[in-house]
Amino acid sequence: MKKIFRMIHTERFRWYDHFIIAVLSSLILLILSMLLGEIIENLVLHVPQDLDPFWATFYMYFNTVWAWIGMVLFMLILKHRRPILKAVGTRPKGNTIRFLLLGLLIGGGMNFLCAAAAMINRDIHITFTELHPVRFLLLLFAVFVQSSSEELVDRAYLFQILKKGYRSKWVAIIGNSLIFSLMHGANPGVTPLALGNIFLSGLLFSLFVWYFDSLWCAFGIHTGWNFMQSIFLGLPNSGIVVPYSVFELDTAAASNSLVYNVNFGIEGTVFSVIVLAAACVITYILGKKRNQEPTEIWPPAKPKQQAADQQ
Repeated sequence: MKKIFRMIHTERFRWYDHFIIAVLSSLILLILSMLLGEIIENLVLHVPQDLDPFWATFYMYFNTVWAWIGMVLFMLILKHRRPILKAVGTRPKGNTIRFLLLGLLIGGGMNFLCAAAAMINRDIHITFTELHPVRFLLLLFAVFVQSSSEELVDRAYLFQILKKGYRSKWVAIIGNSLIFSLMHGANPGVTPLALGNIFLSGLLFSLFVWYFDSLWCAFGIHTGWNFMQSIFLGLPNSGIVVPYSVFELDTAAASNSLVYNVNFGIEGTVFSVIVLAAACVITYILGKKRNQEPTEIWPPAKPKQQAADQQ
């Protein structure tokens, strides 16, 4: 049994690094952070309920800042989780503005490709509403907060814990992607195909974190994808339609096909699966050629700990 344990786990593995404990702690922290934020917003900040479409959309995305605040505070308080913050900062070689912008282009480009296929197939029709530069940038920032908060939970916190405790990189890469998909299981209009789409997107983000050492690129891809489909094109974002967007979708004229799902959007389609799967394969091939692993943020196991693990 001990041999099997040593084959699966690294010498730095501790009981609190177990897959189930890591997953539960990440979800509990996320829920508690959002609940605390909701209490503060209602009792202290007194956020009004009747916001106009723009501010309602901004608030919908930006209020996930509480996930950032809660997760960072938790990692600062607990010494054995504090190293994860190094993965969020500029220590990893790929955490650069260049990779962040590249991620925005990749995510926005892939989403626009999927949306263009739906428009060409005449499954959706969108009309221009307005393009206000200041509002455009504010919403881009708000979507970044929301998208990066999910990445903080999955591709930073959970990914790094699984990387620390398990010898195979695929436990971290596939494990956090699976949890990321299940986190969207209660979204409106969700289907098994949609969950498969979200799993593949999580897998793509994870491959960039591992092979390109860039959590910031994952931030960018996630933000670019969400911003393009919800704020720019006015399409459902994982089943959720926002009140304000640059273009507006004619929902009455929308139809289901291999490239569009009326209830969930382009993320619930076969075409999106193909696009995301191809992106994952390309990222994996390019990443293997780079022959690079993510920056090590965890301190080495102490001699006493190593000896105890080997007994």
